[in-house]
Formats: sequence, C-alpha cells, structure tokens
Amino acid sequence: MSGSGDAKLCSDIYDILERCTNDEIAPIVNVLVNSSASALKLTRAFERHAPDHGKYADHIGDEVYRLALTALARTDGERPTYSAMLEGVSKQVGLSIDVGDSAKSEANLLNCFASQHILTAPIKERQRIVEEAGAAASRAASGILSSDAWQPFTSALLQLGYLRHKLMDEGRLPVDEEVRTDRDLVSADDPANALAIYMEGGDPVLSLATLPADGSGWLEVNQNTKVSGLLYPLLEAIQPVMAGVQMLRSDTLWQEGAKNATASIVKAGQQGITKSLGQVPVAGLVGPTAVLVLASAMIEQQKLEQIEKSLAEIKASLSDVSKFQKGERRSILTGSIRYFQQIAESVLTGELAEEVLHSLERHEIDLMRVQDHLIEETREQIVALRTVKKEGWGSGKFGKAIQDQLASIDKAYDELFLCIRARACAYMLLCAFPGRDAGKRSRLNDIKHALDTFSPSGDATVALDHDLREKLQAVSSLEMKSTLLSQENMLLRRAMQGKANILAGLSSASHEPATEATPLALNIKLEDGRPIAFRTFDPTPDRNLDPHPELVDRAS
Repeated sequence: MSGSGDAKLCSDIYDILERCTNDEIAPIVNVLVNSSASALKLTRAFERHAPDHGKYADHIGDEVYRLALTALARTDGERPTYSAMLEGVSKQVGLSIDVGDSAKSEANLLNCFASQHILTAPIKERQRIVEEAGAAASRAASGILSSDAWQPFTSALLQLGYLRHKLMDEGRLPVDEEVRTDRDLVSADDPANALAIYMEGGDPVLSLATLPADGSGWLEVNQNTKVSGLLYPLLEAIQPVMAGVQMLRSDTLWQEGAKNATASIVKAGQQGITKSLGQVPVAGLVGPTAVLVLASAMIEQQKLEQIEKSLAEIKASLSDVSKFQKGERRSILTGSIRYFQQIAESVLTGELAEEVLHSLERHEIDLMRVQDHLIEETREQIVALRTVKKEGWGSGKFGKAIQDQLASIDKAYDELFLCIRARACAYMLLCAFPGRDAGKRSRLNDIKHALDTFSPSGDATVALDHDLREKLQAVSSLEMKSTLLSQENMLLRRAMQGKANILAGLSSASHEPATEATPLALNIKLEDGRPIAFRTFDPTPDRNLDPHPELVDRAS
C-alpha cells in the first residue's frame, strides 16, 4: 500500500478494493448509496455495473476519498493517506491518536464500537458485527455542527479496515513492504543469469543462481555431517556445468533439452536451442537417490531447527513468567526443555533408542499435569474478572481494577501457552519414532483441543470478552474503554499468534518423508568452491521462483 510518499498518488483504498469480491465490497456500497451525502448512486458507473462492484471499484474509492476530503475539511486537493483518515476519525469520536500506527487505530475504532471482539466471533458473524460497529461509530462521529460526510465516511472506513486485515490474513494483500520475507533473500536480481535443468516434459529439476549472501539462518556445514556428506558429491557433479555458466553472457540461461536431455544455452525470452555444449544427462548432474536422501536430510534439519527455536524461546520466556519462578512447575518445565534439547538432534537423525521413547512419555505425563493446573487457574482468573464491582469506586479506580485483572489473565494465558508449546515439541520428537499412529493422533488432538479452548474463538476467551464488555458498560470514559480494549486486543493477538506457531510445528512433524515430487529449496554458501554453510527456505510460486536448489556465492 502506498500510504507514504506523495499523497497525490496515495492509493491505499484502491489497493484494498481491487482485491475484494463483489460480496465484500457490497456493504461499503450499501453505506454510500443509502447516504444523502454520497453521490455514488448517481454515477454512470454504479448504474451500469452494480451489483458487479468490482468493475467500478475505482469509482467507489473515488467517492470514499471525496467524503474524506469533505469530512476532514481538506482543501489541498490531495488524497489523504489511510493513516491520516484513521487519525481523523479517531479524533472525531474522541479516541486517542497513535500517529502512524494504523493497526492500533483500526483495532481501537472497531473494538470500541463492536458488540464483541472480532476474533472471538464465528467467521460468518463477523461482517454483521463490523456493520453494527460502523453504524455506531458513524453516529458518534456525527453532530449538529459536523459535516454530513462524517457518517458514510466513518462507516465505510471501518469496513475498509476490516477488509484490509482479512485480505492480509488470507494472503490477498501484501504485508508492510518494510517486512522482508525469506523469499526476498533468495530471489536473483535477473532470472536470465540462472541455470535451470529441466526434465523431459518441462518439469524443472534444478535451478542455480549466484545470489547475495545476506540474511540470517545459515548453518555451518561442519555442524551437520550428514548434510555435508551429501552436499560435496552434489556440488562435484555440477561443477562442469557451473564452469560452463561462467562463460555465458548475462542474457542467457541454461535449460535441459525437452527431447535429447542435453544441457543447452537458450536466449532469455526466446524459444529453441541456439547452441549445444554436448550431452549432459540429468542423472549425471544429480542422481535421483542422492537428491531424495539430501531432501530427507534437509527436512530433518528444518524440524530440528524449529524444535530448537521453540525450546530456546520457551526457556527465555520462563524468566519473565512469575508463576514459574516457584516450586515444582518450573522444575518440570525447565527439566523437560533441557531433556528435549539434549535428544533432539540424535532423535531426528535416526537414533531412536527405546529408553528415549520412555522418557518422552514420562515428560508428557508431567507436562499434562502442569497444563491441567494452568487451565484451571486461567479459568479462575477469568471468573475473577466477573467479581470486580464498581460499588464504592469511581470510574477511574474501577477501570484500574479491570486493568489489573486483565494483566493477571494475560500472564495466565502466557504460562499456559508455554506449557502447550513444550508438549508440542515433545510430540514433534515422538513423530520421529515409527508406528504408534493411534497414540500420536490422540495426543495431537488433545494438544489441539487445549489450543482451541483458549484461542480467540475458544469458549474460555469468548467468555472473557463477554465479561469484559459487560464491565465496560459502567466505565464512562471512552479513553479508559479504549485502553482496556486495546489491552484485551493484545492478549487475543498473542493467543492467535501462539496458536499459529504451535500448529505450524505440529504440521511440520507430520510431513511425510521426501519423495521424487518433494521440492528441495536450499541455499548453499560457497568459499573457494567449497560449501561452508547452507539454509533452507520455503519455496513459493511468487516472483517466478522455482522451488529448487540455488547457490549463493559468498564473493557476490
């Protein structure tokens, strides 16, 4: 989204609308056509295309921007940025303004006027909640001395904020451009400089390119003897090809011939073979067995890195959790973590000792006992919120009491999710052992059940949101309501992210062994022609990247 730079070229609203379906745009159109302050229903575009709203989405954006200029009393003729519009509405309804923090402003606006937090509602109910919140916010923004444009503009802006998050969550709208992903670290500046080996029929087998050696996540080859033993013969096999690549001009690429299995130079953007360097069979470059073994080794490495990262984060978090500073719980959790760290590498590289399996089961029993206690205490903290009464207190002290209780609930959620995450790490190690499918499935379901109960849409969290909003009816200060709802929003967002992280680990543990169809996405860092480090990345179809091995030369 182009919220920065020249405001005249600001296209934030257009960027949202052009990615929406007709059904998603319809509530915004309804707001505009039902308002006397909007001229959308008089336009030729609306007359011709409604209800196919996508065909005139730019006209809808034009109308929202026009209402924004009127409501905000802008006379400079420039489109206001999305942040500026959020700040203007927040100020109009009496909420505090966090300049430049669009996500917080969106959450404050929606939460202050919604009947429940959007994350606690079933998906099919969310649009209704947003529409009701938009109507309530537009009434708050309207006034005797206010422009008539405030009402449709405010309601439409809340709808756009909801759609923006929905699109980002579903991957239909890019996240902030400042955030770099793994894909940014592996894309070549010019695909024409890459070497691509294709099987008969056009399926890519191997692509190679010289890329910048930036970013993080590198693992030294000498730290994993299994992977290093596989990398050396692979690189040795492709050395003749790489030597040929160095002689190529920058506007050529290599491609495996469709019929005769020869490595050939093909002009970028053209069809056909312009020059052949002789017979270079695919099997001579990378044997199928070697690739499968290497792919399996890299999947093991990915799992190991994920488990080690989870265990390190749990261990670091324990020092910040007050409950685990005392007694048996902390001992159980820290002892389990240390044990998992000790055995992770050996288990994931095939050392499946029976005594290790027995120890995993013992730690699972201990962690389940801790989890049960934490679930009970978390529910007790939620119930305690209901007992906070206003009798004898002013609005300020009442709000402070709610704030303190929310902090206690927040800590309880953090402790519980740490314990569940430790159980998930144990499950990931258990999956390395063959068989026991029924037991694994039962354990996985038990972990997921605990996550579901305390996720934003789980029954415990829905009850928390309901109780909080009942209490807020007795809080007169809109500023205090906003503060408390923002505190709840942070709790729910962390719970949602915690659940997503745990489920990602559980999913990776269930991956099948590599097959001939398994994409192997790998960066290799070279020094004097020798591999010294490697890292895996998640291949995606975006940006024309092929999900196949790539070389990163340290000298580049």
